[in-house]
Amino acid sequence: MEIIPVGSTSFQHEGSLDDQKFYIFAKESLKKEGYNVVETSYVQFGGNNYHIEWLAQKALDDYMAYRINMIIDFANITESSAMKEGKPIKAKTGKVTVQIVSSIVLDFLNRWTSGVTKLVKPLYDRMNSETLTQRKEAFENELDSIKNALQNFLSFQAS
Repeated sequence: MEIIPVGSTSFQHEGSLDDQKFYIFAKESLKKEGYNVVETSYVQFGGNNYHIEWLAQKALDDYMAYRINMIIDFANITESSAMKEGKPIKAKTGKVTVQIVSSIVLDFLNRWTSGVTKLVKPLYDRMNSETLTQRKEAFENELDSIKNALQNFLSFQAS
């Protein structure tokens, strides 16, 4: 297995925030794009602060896959009351920081690790360098789309 870094990005939002709805939306956004999402870490500390890590992977074929490590940190989540259209509603405020680290994984099924395939792998990689470049560009566009959807969701919640 070979891991090729693609990039890293992060953003944060502070203000109105429904942490549970954002959690569900973020996970569903990845699944909608075809990713298998596994929660690798969930740590809650101080009651209103927690840290979540996901590993999301999407196979492109039997050799190449997109991989996203997403880290979500919620801090200072507080619940209060607010008025909306003259009616009292429960509202939450707090801060969320999202970090997205992306990579492309070659031979993610570990089929090219022994015998003849191990010898042929470097040649195969050179022959497919254009495909790798195209997929990297497509992945970057997909990551921008996911990031924008998450940011828009948080902005919409705030209004």
